[in-house]
Amino acid sequence: MGISQILPSLSDGINFALSQLTTEALKQINELRIRRNKPLILVLGSKSLFITATGKLVNHYINTAYVVKNDEFDLIFKKLCNYSVHCEIDNLKNGFITASGGNRVGVCSTAVISDGVISSVKDISSLNIRISREIKDCAKPVLNMLYVNELPSIIVAAPPSGGKTTFLRDFARLLSGGYSNKYRRVSIIDERNEIAYKNGSEILADVGVNTDVITGFSKQKGIELAVRTLSPEIIVCDEISSLSEVERIKDGFQSGVSFAVSVHASSKEELNNKPIVKSLLETGEFKYVVLLKDYTYEFEILEVR
Repeated sequence: MGISQILPSLSDGINFALSQLTTEALKQINELRIRRNKPLILVLGSKSLFITATGKLVNHYINTAYVVKNDEFDLIFKKLCNYSVHCEIDNLKNGFITASGGNRVGVCSTAVISDGVISSVKDISSLNIRISREIKDCAKPVLNMLYVNELPSIIVAAPPSGGKTTFLRDFARLLSGGYSNKYRRVSIIDERNEIAYKNGSEILADVGVNTDVITGFSKQKGIELAVRTLSPEIIVCDEISSLSEVERIKDGFQSGVSFAVSVHASSKEELNNKPIVKSLLETGEFKYVVLLKDYTYEFEILEVR
């Protein structure tokens, strides 16, 4: 997992520059920001850094910073689409690609409008590759506090790139893998294939021995399928963002299922001001909010009253 999964999709020049970095620096890369005819930027933790063609990291722009040229950009984009942009068009209309290893790629483009709806995209101008990784046992301290004797529903909150998906991946692995001497039935609704890294019928990430993964379906449909056909004890969903998703979660609660879901929020104040969080809490079923600290797996548990 990690950055090694994305290297085959990059150019020779970028790969050479990255190969000059230390192993520790490579492990810290959260994002690669690739813009047409602009400098390549690496995000390490909360820092945005430039890199030279010889692999020197600098925290300010210099003339020798690595610049991604037009042809190089087009090649990387085609590689990320497995040379089949047409097959990715539905995802591209939603602003992303899921590349190998579950790495999400944000794509900036121009919408092509036909009869009032987005029919395609054009003029791809920038790519943001978010590096996914497995961090074993990062969720264990939370389980030790909340899940030894019960199976509560939780909301996991963190800022973008703050570790929500990595946390949920490990959470599923532990709960379905014998934590507290129980092998819980876990269903993951993996709409964008970022949690389990499904490749064909093979699940590449370690999400536990008693976990089922529904990939590519909307969260609404995935929750419905899981409740009707998989009899899960707990359903895991990443990035809840719509009221229709909350409605399906309510249906799951009525069937006796617990949930672990994530939302974007970086503070208690932001949590309090988010309508989607208010809608989730109004179900009366979520007992705790786990607020992950920015770019770390330190956390604060907020009990819902």
